[in-house]
Amino acid sequence: MNLEINYLLNIESKGIKLGLERTKALLKQCSDPHNSLKCIQVAGTNGKGSTSAMIANIYRAAGYKTGLFTSPHLIDVNERIRINGESIHNNDISKFIKRYKHDIEKTDSSFFEVITVLAFWYFKNNNVDIAIMETGLGGRLDSVTCCNPIATVITSISMDHTEVLGDTIEKIAKEKAGIIKKNVPCIMVHNDCDYVFEKKAKQLNAKIFYVENDNKLQLSPALKGDCHYQNSGLASKVIEIINDKNISKNHIKYGIENVIWHGRNQTICNDPFVVFDVAHNENGISNFLNYFNSINHSGDRKLIIALQSRKKIVACINEIEKSFDQIICTETNNARSMKAKTLSKCFKVNCIVFENDNKALKYVLNTSVNNDSIAIIGTHHLGDAISNNFNISFNSI
Repeated sequence: MNLEINYLLNIESKGIKLGLERTKALLKQCSDPHNSLKCIQVAGTNGKGSTSAMIANIYRAAGYKTGLFTSPHLIDVNERIRINGESIHNNDISKFIKRYKHDIEKTDSSFFEVITVLAFWYFKNNNVDIAIMETGLGGRLDSVTCCNPIATVITSISMDHTEVLGDTIEKIAKEKAGIIKKNVPCIMVHNDCDYVFEKKAKQLNAKIFYVENDNKLQLSPALKGDCHYQNSGLASKVIEIINDKNISKNHIKYGIENVIWHGRNQTICNDPFVVFDVAHNENGISNFLNYFNSINHSGDRKLIIALQSRKKIVACINEIEKSFDQIICTETNNARSMKAKTLSKCFKVNCIVFENDNKALKYVLNTSVNNDSIAIIGTHHLGDAISNNFNISFNSI
């Protein structure tokens, strides 16, 4: 790892900083690349990454040079910033850090603020035709909200990051609604708190277009599970509302049917069957279990789970326990990972505990036969162990 990337990753230890002031100050030092960047901003609790990937793939199918900014990453930080599916090169990250290190320190910017500004700068310097920008946390005070989108998109809303966004759906919705911009169309799914978004949209003269969960488009093999029909509906509706004459129905169809997005009900291996999903909150885990339980399992069903320390999964514990014959709790080397022993205490059944995720994976693989089914869920940070044990890459999409 080169010095500049190591420097960038070390900024992460400063933690989360909400507010747009530092991002705007750093953007100014970079000549405000966001101001002339054509983009679409996507927010929500679950599904915003896959929705962003589908929108980006539709534009790519139509021949547009397309930027995609997402978070977090599975292995390398480079994965967060892509042009036409290819991750940003180390040299470009180094160039940015060398040039703006003084400004980063002067503004006391957080890791996410720096990586967001880097994305704007990289997309602008490479003259992308469109940039799809996934919101990191919430919306109102998230760095990505500095952009000037031609459309905003809001996926499903549920309880997550409650210690930052609020302890009710209404409070969380108010934060997500912060991405709605004056006179800019907002495409979203129905939520229990639609009135929150409608009130914000009315204040800003922004029209809301709702997507019903009845989309008939064929899903990509890389995006299994009924929840993705809702996300593909959002992606196709965005294109319809923007009304770009250069994008045809065939482009939409191809973009959705051929998108690759790692860590979402992703089949890693077939003998035994191994599936990886980054679901890390109650709604996401419930969606994953709906998919997992729809599969015919002839052997034992085994779960490897790791979570970040702030996550709460109480509401789906019973559902998890009913779905698996064996539960293995583990932890990653991320500083905010929940201790495996702490995680095991969430369950009423006896769990096997491994403090190292690589050892957890090796144990399960060594004690499984071909007709067993293994699910790996809970955090993006499991990506490194999965890559090590299965020799796969998450770099290109």
